[in-house]
Amino acid sequence: MKCRLLLVLATLPLVVNSYDFIEIPHTAAIQNVGKLRTVCGKVQSTYINSNTASQRIYLNMGREYPNHTFTGLIWYSSNKDNFDGRPDKKYKKKNICISGVISTFNEKPQIQIDFENQIEIRQ
Repeated sequence: MKCRLLLVLATLPLVVNSYDFIEIPHTAAIQNVGKLRTVCGKVQSTYINSNTASQRIYLNMGREYPNHTFTGLIWYSSNKDNFDGRPDKKYKKKNICISGVISTFNEKPQIQIDFENQIEIRQ
């Protein structure tokens, strides 16, 4: 099981670059749970949870947390080498698109971001 998960995570950058994802606004993410999508919107708030060993970064779209409509989740302590700089600072208040599989946490849609090429800055 672990080997299969590692294989999926290792090939995700190839998948992201080789498929044309359907682009949707952050407000439609909840209707697309379980699907590969590119979710677009403005990052209204960011947060890094540095109190734990896992160091999670949250990129919240729609509104500021806790009223956000979508989150890009980065397990920063595990993936910091995959990013150029701190994503919470780099993407705050920027219009971005995030590609990946949409899941939910506490009934809010999210995409786990493991590689910077899953994020595209838009003007």
